[in-house]
Amino acid sequence: LGGYGLIRLSPKLNFPLLYSNWALVSWALIGGVIVSLICLRQTDIKLLIALSSVAHMSMVASGILSFSSWGLNGAIFIMVGHGFCSSGLFCIANMAYERTHSRSMLIMKGMQSSLPSLTFWWFLLAVANMA
Repeated sequence: LGGYGLIRLSPKLNFPLLYSNWALVSWALIGGVIVSLICLRQTDIKLLIALSSVAHMSMVASGILSFSSWGLNGAIFIMVGHGFCSSGLFCIANMAYERTHSRSMLIMKGMQSSLPSLTFWWFLLAVANMA
C-alpha cells in the first residue's frame, strides 16, 4: 500500500527530489541491509517474515525513487510477488503455530517429518519470496 502511494506521488515529487534522490535511495538500501542482518538472528517466525517484508519494501522504495522505468517496473513486480509470497508464509506460520503453540523456530524444527507437504509449501514460498 505504501509502495502504491509512493508510485502515485512520484510524478509530483520528480522535480523536487531530482537532485537528492540518490540520498534517499542510499538510505533505503542501507536500511534494507540493516534489517536483513537483523533477520539473521531472529527465532520468532512471524517477526522474521515481517522484517523480511521491510527489507523488500526498501528495495521497492529505491526502485521507485530511481525515477526510471526499469526501477518502477521492478518495484511493481516486487510488490505483487511479495504480496502473494508473504501472505502464504504468514498462513503457513499460523498453521505451524496452531500445531506447536509457539512461534519459535527452535521448537518448530521437527515439523518436516510430521508434515512433509507443509514443509514443501514453506520451501516453495520462501524461495519465491527470496527471488
